[in-house]
Formats: sequence, C-alpha cells, structure tokens
Amino acid sequence: MQQSGLYALGNVVVKASGLLLAPLYLNLLTEQQFGYFALLDVTARVVITVGGLGLAAGLLRVLTRHTDPEEHAAVPLTALALATGAALLWGGLLWMAAPALARLLLDDGAMAWTVRLMGLYAAAKVVQSVPLMLMRARERAGLFLGATFTELALLTGGVVWLLGHLNRGVQGIMEAYLLAAAGSTALLVGAMLWRIRWRLRRALAAPLLRFGVPLAFAALAALVLNLGDRYMLKALADAGTVGVYDWAGRLGGVINMLFVQSFHMAFNVIGLKVLGPEGDGRAVYRRVFRHYVVWTGWGVVGLSLLALDVTMLLSERPAYQAVDTLILPIALGFLLYGLYYIVANILYAVGNSRAIAVVVVGAAVANLLLNAVFIPWLGALGAALTTTAAYGLLLLFTLRAAQRHLHVDYAWGKLIRVVLLILVLVSLGRLGADAPPLVRLAWRGGLILAYLPLLLLMRLYTLAEIRVGVARMRDQWRAFRREAA
Repeated sequence: MQQSGLYALGNVVVKASGLLLAPLYLNLLTEQQFGYFALLDVTARVVITVGGLGLAAGLLRVLTRHTDPEEHAAVPLTALALATGAALLWGGLLWMAAPALARLLLDDGAMAWTVRLMGLYAAAKVVQSVPLMLMRARERAGLFLGATFTELALLTGGVVWLLGHLNRGVQGIMEAYLLAAAGSTALLVGAMLWRIRWRLRRALAAPLLRFGVPLAFAALAALVLNLGDRYMLKALADAGTVGVYDWAGRLGGVINMLFVQSFHMAFNVIGLKVLGPEGDGRAVYRRVFRHYVVWTGWGVVGLSLLALDVTMLLSERPAYQAVDTLILPIALGFLLYGLYYIVANILYAVGNSRAIAVVVVGAAVANLLLNAVFIPWLGALGAALTTTAAYGLLLLFTLRAAQRHLHVDYAWGKLIRVVLLILVLVSLGRLGADAPPLVRLAWRGGLILAYLPLLLLMRLYTLAEIRVGVARMRDQWRAFRREAA
C-alpha cells in the first residue's frame, strides 16, 4: 500500500501539473496554437511508446524472472544501451522528417524546429524510461517520486519563463518540455551508471525485445484509442477545433486521474488475490462494480456541471465554452474505461494477455472509423461521442472474453440507473447555462448534492447499507487516531 500510494501520488501530480499550467496555455495561446501543442504532445507520446520498444517492461520481466546473478548485473546497462540506440534512431528520423511533419501537423513548414524540439524531447524520454523502471524493479518508490517531481519542477519553471515571460508560444512550450526531460534524464542516467555494474550482454537483447515490443504496440493501440481523435479532428476539421477538444479532454482526464487510475492501482492487486485458490471472487467483483459505478458517477456529474465555470475562470476566450457540451461524453467514457479495468482483471488473472491486446486494438480501430463518420457531421462533439462509444465497445469485447473464464453477474441494472441519473442531472444543469455565474453555480451545486439522496430513491443503496458504511468509516477513523496517538 505504501508503494502504490507513492506511485498514485506521482500520477496525480503529473496530471495536475497540466491543469496548473492551463491558465498560461488558455490565455497566451490561441485555440489554434493550443491545438498545435496538443498535436505535438500526442505525437511525442506515440514516439515514446513505439520508440521505447517496450524495453522498460522487458527490463522488469528479466530482473524478476531470471535468477542468474551475471544476467542481473548485465541487464540494466544492456537495456540502457538498446534504449539509447532506439532514441538516436527515432530522434534522427524525426529530425529529417521535421519539415514534412510541420506542414502536416502545424500547417507551416517553417516550424520544423519546433517539431525537432518535440523529437529530442521524445528521445530523452525513451532513454529515461530505463532508469525509472530500474527504480521500480528495485522498489525505490521514493526515488521514483523524487525524479518525477524534479522533472515537473523543471517543466513548470520552463513554461512559466519561456511562455509566460518571454511569450515564445508553442516553441517555448516544447523548449520547456525538452529542458525538463533532458535535465531529469541526465540526472537519472548518471545516478544509474554510478550504482550499476558496467556490463553488457548481447544475448539479453533478444529476451528484452521479445517481451517488450508486443507490449509497446499494444500500448500504442491504447494510445490511439485515448488520443487518436486529435489527429482525426485535425484532418477533418482544423487545429482550433483540436485545441478546444483537447482542453475538454484534459478536464475529462480529472475523472481518469482521481477515479479510474487510482481505483485501478488499488483494485488490480486485490482483484487478482481474490481470484486465488481460496475463492473465485465473484461476490467481490460484483460489489466493487457497483461501488465504482456509483461514486465515479458522482464525479462525472460534478465535473460535467462545473467544467464551464472552471473554464470561464481560466480563460475569457468564447471558443472554450464549448466544453459545456463536450465534457459529459468524455467523462462518461472514462467511467466505462474504469469498468473495463474491473473486467480485464480476470483476463490478467488467467494469463490471457492476447485477448486484452486484441480487444484494445479492435476498440481503437472502431474509434477511428466512427470518428471518420461523425466528426464531419458533429465536429468536436462527434469525437467526444465516438470516444464514449469506443470505450463501451472495449468494455463489451473484454466482458465477452472474460466471461469465458469466469462468469460474473455484474450489476448492469445499477449502471443503467446511474447513467440515467447522470443524464437527468446534467440536463437540468444545462437549463441554467445562460444564468449569471453565481446563480448558475448555486443551481448546479444543488444538483451535484442532490445526487446523494437520489441514490436511495433509485435504490442504488439502502439505508441499512449506508449505516454499515458509516459505521465502518467511523471505526477506521478511530483506529487511525489510536495509531497516530
């Protein structure tokens, strides 16, 4: 729990940093410039995912599965050498392709240097993945968190100076990204080389790549599912639409950050344990399914009703007010994504990783096809709706595969009731969209609070269950106070 908590804290800080910099992005960049930045950010993630060749995952597997001390001594430097070679290769390719990518992504071949900065940033992150994974393999969660905070401090300071003070636009942001990644990578690699034995073994390259490369392409499919709609919007609409949609996606990512990923980190281990030899875990999966749906649903209601006022507080640009219609389907999509994690846990437990890769790729392809149909018709809203549909398909495909191994009677009726409750409350909130800010906030705040008593009315919880829950929380609080004393 201690290590998971530290990793979760690092994840929250990483995600929150993007929101903390949002006032600079939204006010000093036009919607079009923000769209260009979003496209560069997505492209960097693609390069990092594919360019890393899954070497970090391969490093972890070899260190945890192989017992030969000589191999253990040679694995870190071998993985680092392979990652450095991959980074140089991808960095060189992006350097040469920069003018063409600048015309394609940024509508201006003269911005090739900005693309090259992005390529250098991605190359640094590929190298960085090896020392970071070595920290995890050696259970140095505190050092991992410290490295994460160091990079975020460099990034935040760089963006504030280069964008906020010098007003260097998208190029300034990429300069800050490169500064942060290069600085932290140099420190991490230096510390790693100081502590490991300098041994290379070419025979280890094959197992590292054999395990890592398939995972890299599976991760790419997941990335396309999550972020591929930015490319589709650029191709079928314009960069300004990408910017507005990306801001809605960043706000929607609050659900992913606070509910989905934090829940996944906690349930992944617990869910695997309850499927062990002492029981089949069906009851636990049913209960967790319901609790996750109910409380993440409340988060979806809150975010959907507050997104407009948060955006208006951060930026006066009218285009970003479209977030009021985009945020609900994006947030609902993340709710479904969390349910996918519950169902997919069964496939992890039985070792059927192939099925996971197949369904993720299938959902990613479906997302691209649906985007091609709905973006020309509905624009950014079409991208948001198709993202929700793609996550729904991901959940259904995974459920079908998992039920072959273990049939769980999930509370689908509860999910339907929660979704209906969300739709009703958010629709009522939209009635006050044109009211003065204080009136709108009061009305929407009341609807957010109304969610709680409506849980009883819609029989999502009973009074007896609430009493038990309150009693358990009281006991936990008393135990915590006793330990603290």
